[in-house]
Amino acid sequence: MHPKIAIIGSTGIRTSPEFAAPIRDSEKAEEAAYEIGRELAVRGCPIIVHSSQDDFVERHVVRGYVASGQAKPKSIHAWGRYSHKDGHFPEVADHRELFDLQPDAAMDWEVSFYRSILIADGVLLLGGGRSTYIAGLISLSRRIPLVAVAYFGGGGEKIWAYAKREPNHATPAELAAMAESWHSGSAAEIAGSLIDQHTRRLSAHGLAERKRKHADRRTSQSLIIAFGLLLLALGTIPLSYSWMPGSGPGLAALFMAPLFAATCGAIVRNAADQADDWIRTTVLGATAGAIAFMLFVAAQLATTPDLLEGAGARRLLFFVIPVAFTAGLTFDAVYSKLRSQDVTNTSTLDSTR
Repeated sequence: MHPKIAIIGSTGIRTSPEFAAPIRDSEKAEEAAYEIGRELAVRGCPIIVHSSQDDFVERHVVRGYVASGQAKPKSIHAWGRYSHKDGHFPEVADHRELFDLQPDAAMDWEVSFYRSILIADGVLLLGGGRSTYIAGLISLSRRIPLVAVAYFGGGGEKIWAYAKREPNHATPAELAAMAESWHSGSAAEIAGSLIDQHTRRLSAHGLAERKRKHADRRTSQSLIIAFGLLLLALGTIPLSYSWMPGSGPGLAALFMAPLFAATCGAIVRNAADQADDWIRTTVLGATAGAIAFMLFVAAQLATTPDLLEGAGARRLLFFVIPVAFTAGLTFDAVYSKLRSQDVTNTSTLDSTR
């Protein structure tokens, strides 16, 4: 699909005198706009224009666009105030089928003007004043493909200087071509740059979308694993009652349950933070949960040495699972406390015998 290009600029400054960006060679700028219009039509790019007044470049771009003889129906999108007849180009009389007139009911021209930039696939700046300058800043901030013709001065030249420092999708060669003196191949270079930038933008968006979908799938898979680990941790509670107190399976369940819970907490934390370093987060969370569990049980054994040999070991599961899950979920806080020797509260349990 060919990019839709918004045409912005003028060959005469209408803004306040303090906007120091004079137009150079207005007559040649009008010829350049005409040539650009022809080239965009030949390449099949629809255009968005705003005003048919004489000193705006849209007038000359539309003239060249229609004169090419290759403009497609409804390929000239004319946005303007209906009451001021902004979009009433002379070519409409004989080539009505080429125009898609979009009269705006708003009395302020800025409404349709700046809104059209946001739906454009590319923006062409040639000459112009403060409005052209602002339109260029919007294009740069929204990373819309942009060609700012610097040779003719005006707002386009000022935006080109910004684009040199922070280009959107333009290559160094394309940026250099924007500042060259106007020659017979300039219009083709400009149209080609807009199309190439549009292609790069689509490729970048496609790559970002594929990465996002991959991350979403990975997050979903990780959360399924986290849920499975939570079920394993909770499943040790009923199983512990089927084993003899102090037996090997019962003690194994007591040590494995918090590890499952801590790993679950770490995975949930990583998903909530929308982070991508799953292995690092999982290892850190599982380690923090294991340490918190060991400190917790050690505190109980200090006052009840035979705790693990009786039925109290089963009741420990109701405490160590949430402790380990919380430690895995907040592993950074756990490590911070460990470094400051302010270890988590490990007060003894009541009635553990």
